[in-house]
Amino acid sequence: MADEKEITEFLLVAKKESYAYENAKEANPFPKLKLIKHESGNWRYVDQYVGGEPFQGLEIVWFKDVPVWAMTYRGDYKGKQDYKLFLQFLKAALRAMPQDAPYRGPKEFESADFPSWKYENKWSGRVKEFKGKEKILFNNKKVYETKYQGGLIGE
Repeated sequence: MADEKEITEFLLVAKKESYAYENAKEANPFPKLKLIKHESGNWRYVDQYVGGEPFQGLEIVWFKDVPVWAMTYRGDYKGKQDYKLFLQFLKAALRAMPQDAPYRGPKEFESADFPSWKYENKWSGRVKEFKGKEKILFNNKKVYETKYQGGLIGE
């Protein structure tokens, strides 16, 4: 069985090379379902989500074909700004995830490439069990929010 440290290290790579990665390859096994995966040795990561705005998703990590970790998330973008620009900003924030909390993005994220945009994330817990909420502000007005929760799972 993989331990919490190994799962954290794998998630840091898998998440950056999946949805947050600009050229992620999506599989579409069912209508309107997006599925992105990353594999490395005995590890497998799958991020699947449905909907547009709002959306619902599930991430799962397997070690040696045994599911060991999962996270669910649900969010909505209600902004009027360019949607493609919003997604670019969100993905930049997700790529900046903290080393000790590979759930979504960092506590705060701003970039000169995206003036007027600000990402904020609050969570509690560890990889073993956690929950959190992220939001994006445009000119200090909330335009996006996602809630998430997850942790280690048994066989």
